Amino acid sequence: MANILKEWLTLQLLTASFVVFFGSGLGWAHSKQEITIPANNAVLEEAPTELVLQFDKPMRITKLVLTNQSGKNFEVRRTDQMKHIRKLFVQLDPVPNGEYQVIWRGLSEDGHPMKGTFSFVVK
Repeated sequence: MANILKEWLTLQLLTASFVVFFGSGLGWAHSKQEITIPANNAVLEEAPTELVLQFDKPMRITKLVLTNQSGKNFEVRRTDQMKHIRKLFVQLDPVPNGEYQVIWRGLSEDGHPMKGTFSFVVK
């Protein structure tokens, strides 16, 4: 009986150690893009007047480009002043029908570079 109790306590100690050493790293995970508006691969009847990027943790967006299938860039108006934010709102002038890609780069709060893209179509 004593051996069973000893083995059980050892297993509990190993489990707790695993959680402490490996689970604590979860708090340092990089930011990730959670939501975009328009949604990735959305097909829209009207051109959007705004883009929204939402992250699970604060992110400083260092580059944001809206481009069409021909490679033409369109102006985006930011108001975040490149501060760390969880949600970025970007105003757009109307864009013609076509396929678009939003390309972003940024720095998570822990200083790691991040990047991402999402696309949409205006019919």
